[in-house]
This record gives sequence, structure tokens and C-alpha cells, in this order.
Amino acid sequence: MSFLKHKIYAALIIAAVVAIGITGGTAWSKYQIGKLEQAVEAAKIEADKIKQSAVKLEHKTAEYLQKIAYLEKHLTEIQEIAGKQDEELEKISRETNNSRNGVRHARTVRAIQSTAAELCSKLAQIGHACD
Repeated sequence: MSFLKHKIYAALIIAAVVAIGITGGTAWSKYQIGKLEQAVEAAKIEADKIKQSAVKLEHKTAEYLQKIAYLEKHLTEIQEIAGKQDEELEKISRETNNSRNGVRHARTVRAIQSTAAELCSKLAQIGHACD
């Protein structure tokens, strides 16, 4: 019987080792699953933070785009005004140059001494008599 007892003890020891292994493996799996679940929760929290940050950045981007559009419109208006002012300055410059040329021309013309009677007779000859 002693041999049979040894076999039973050996079988019990093997069963105990297997049971301890299964229990240990289950505990280890639960521990690992718990760690992974915590990591998943932490990742979800971080993802929510990143999402909120992205939404804020999208709002700021939209604001900046509106500001850019406004400034571009304002710049276009300023450029149109500047173009009109340039045209006006060119016109004034032309008129000033024409006036200067007229003054120069007037300075080069010699004055002819004549009396009022002589002028009236010359005007009468061309059909514009003095009254």
C-alpha cells in the first residue's frame, strides 16, 4: 500500500501545483487586465484633453481666418484709394507742368507797346470792335 500512497501523494502534489499555477495565472491575468484597463482610461482622458484642445484651436483658427479676410478686404479698399490718389496726383502733376510751361512761354513772349486805340482798330479789322 505504500506504493499506492506515494502515487496518491504525488497525484495530490501535482494537482496542487496545477491548482496553484491556475490560480496564480488567473491572478496574474487579472492584474495585467487591470493595468491595461487603467492605461485605456488614462488614454481616454488624454484623448479627451487633446480633443478639447483641438476644438479650441479650430475656433481660434476660424477667428484668425475671419480677421485675415477682414484685413484683406480692408487692404484692397486701401489699395483702391491709393490708386485713385495716384491718378489724382498724376492729373495735378500734369496740370502743374502745363501751367509751368504756360508761364515759361508767357515769359518768352515779348511785350509789344500799343495804345488802346491801336488795339481797338486791329480788333475792328477782324470783326470785334471795341464799344
